Amino acid sequence: MTFRVRIFLLVLVVAVTAIGATAWLTISLTSREATRVDAARDRHEAAIVDEIRRFGIQRGQWAGIDAVVAELSGSTGLHIRVVTQADTVLTDSDNLQGRAAGPVQLLSRQVQPVPALDPLIVSAADQMSMAAVLSGEGLAPAVRRREPAARPAMPALPADLFAPLPPGEPDARALYQLAQYRAALVKVRCMAEHDAWSPQLAMITSPYLDTEQLTAEPSCAAAANNRVRGDTAWLATSWGQMVNCRLMMTAFDECLAGMFANGASSTSAESVEIFFGAPGDPDLSQLGRPAGYGVAGVVVVAALGTAWIARRVSRPVHLLTGASLQLAAGRLDVRVPQGGGDDLDRLSASFNSMAEALQRSEERQRRLIADVAHELRTPLSNLRGYLEGLADGVIEPSPEIFASLHEETLLQRRILDDLQVLALAEAGDLDYTPVPADLSELAATAATVHRAVADNAGVDLVVDAPSPVEVRADPDRTRQVLGNLLSNAIRYTDAGGRVEISVGRDAQGAFLRVRDTGVGMTPDEVTRVFDRFWRADPARQRATGGSGLGLTIARRIVADQGGTLSAESTPDLGTTFTVRLPAI
Repeated sequence: MTFRVRIFLLVLVVAVTAIGATAWLTISLTSREATRVDAARDRHEAAIVDEIRRFGIQRGQWAGIDAVVAELSGSTGLHIRVVTQADTVLTDSDNLQGRAAGPVQLLSRQVQPVPALDPLIVSAADQMSMAAVLSGEGLAPAVRRREPAARPAMPALPADLFAPLPPGEPDARALYQLAQYRAALVKVRCMAEHDAWSPQLAMITSPYLDTEQLTAEPSCAAAANNRVRGDTAWLATSWGQMVNCRLMMTAFDECLAGMFANGASSTSAESVEIFFGAPGDPDLSQLGRPAGYGVAGVVVVAALGTAWIARRVSRPVHLLTGASLQLAAGRLDVRVPQGGGDDLDRLSASFNSMAEALQRSEERQRRLIADVAHELRTPLSNLRGYLEGLADGVIEPSPEIFASLHEETLLQRRILDDLQVLALAEAGDLDYTPVPADLSELAATAATVHRAVADNAGVDLVVDAPSPVEVRADPDRTRQVLGNLLSNAIRYTDAGGRVEISVGRDAQGAFLRVRDTGVGMTPDEVTRVFDRFWRADPARQRATGGSGLGLTIARRIVADQGGTLSAESTPDLGTTFTVRLPAI
């Protein structure tokens, strides 16, 4: 399992656990809050409705309801929202506490802020209804109407509307009470406009009026009396509705109460709906121990998972950082530990491979410097010895001596030229001119050039190229490769041996093989045959003037042209070098 998959699975587990725990907590909290709200509503709903209804009855308007709702919400722990019939929110306890309004239950309570008809009036009307039923007037199939002999005249209102209700017929007394309530609301609003409101004014609209309190503001009291007495149209309409109730004698009490409520509603505050819900901030203390353990478990899992990821990631990264700094400081042998098989382990393996490659490159450079110094030291020592001998007179000057010195200088020049070619090839700066070329023709030309050397060494040089083999390559560079392979083959083949050049085509492309019957190489020597300055037989190559760089340069040239150069050898049987190039 890769490290990426481990992280994904761990994050997935943490996410699923967190989501599941959150969902469970949410459902549990919601359920508990719903149960708590239902219980609190059952206990406090009636009191809340009565208090808000009382406020509307006593004020005749809803201005100032905010303070009442805030107090009720604080004492009951409920979210209370008051909405008009037009869906206008009058007040919301959540908003009053400075937070966004939360959800409320769909089931509401409607409040009509209208006072009830005096119980004595209702009782008198009820007695008249019962008398009508007992007299048989209410036993007809349809409700029987009783036409009065004459329509009673509208009674005169008392001189002081705020005095106790006078005796009389139920309909007349209902009109008196309605007029008193209307006048009381007018007085309450008048005093509120004059900033003379006090808690005692709540008694104005109570069923039992307090005359002394009501006359505390004579101007408002007079205004209330004049307002009600002067509205003759309202008085006539209300009295007509009250008298009509007598036509329904069997339901006189119900009709009279309804007519009173309709008349009062035309003056009182508008009807409202009260919605209940949970407070905006949930009470987390209600979750209990299981929920607390669940939250703690989620936190622990998340913390442990994060710590594991941090340690799993940071430790290899820390080791890589330290190793990189050591590598930059020159410690090429530094390595980081591996294990686990995940992405970070592969990163560590890549770093180790890079460090090993740098170390091998550094070692090759050191060997190259040592090899170059060694290769140049021998001819320079020879030149120095001859020159000192000539200067001291120990050696007599002769054409042979000067020819030997000239050969040593040529050897140094070949070494330097080969080093320059190799440096250009490895840097990618060696010039190539690829053109279509016949590999068979190139092999034949190279054999012709080296035939004289092979004859002098007693080696039979044979070319097996029966048909043209077209490749795209640089002819000069390819002849350079062939020249190096033929020189080595002839050099390491004893007299009477054979060197064969074969050219052909197979499934892998075009190939050219140089096979000799020379001394051959061991498997270990084959692996080193393309190294710089390596010689299978240093004494033999020194004698023939080889630089030890030819095969290294040849392999690089073939690789730059999209091909390969490989070697196979068997000790005492010979060696085969194979050049493969893309055929066209």
